Amino acid sequence: MASRYRLFALLAETRPDGAALARRLNELDAEALLELAADVVDASADVRVSWEGPLDPRGGFCWSEDSTEDLTGWVVAQGEAFWRAAVGASDEQLMALVPEYDRERADGRSARWDGRTPHLRGLVYGAYRRRFAEDENYFDGLERVLDARAGKPA
Repeated sequence: MASRYRLFALLAETRPDGAALARRLNELDAEALLELAADVVDASADVRVSWEGPLDPRGGFCWSEDSTEDLTGWVVAQGEAFWRAAVGASDEQLMALVPEYDRERADGRSARWDGRTPHLRGLVYGAYRRRFAEDENYFDGLERVLDARAGKPA
């Protein structure tokens, strides 16, 4: 079954080459970049919404919104199959991914990318800001796309 997110086709085309992903993002128009940004937000939330961070059993605390967003963004960047396995994951399932995530952050080597996993939110934002910042504020555009997906009036 194909994903509703176009982002995964782009990742499949470019992985494991982060530079190829960046080049492809720089070829896209403003609306396509905003749609990809919304894909990252939505696909990350499919794994876990940021304000419901997983419980870390080692420390007895729940992960912060920022940490959860970073982890779920990393999951999305691993590609569709990896993401599908993590959609709706329990705290235990998400925490089982953390050793690989931490290893990569420590040594910069990804199991699925050449080098470190690209930070999708940052790459899309950078590609948009370099070329389209004067047309529409990125965050306003992203909110517009997310609202349209949710069926909210403009």
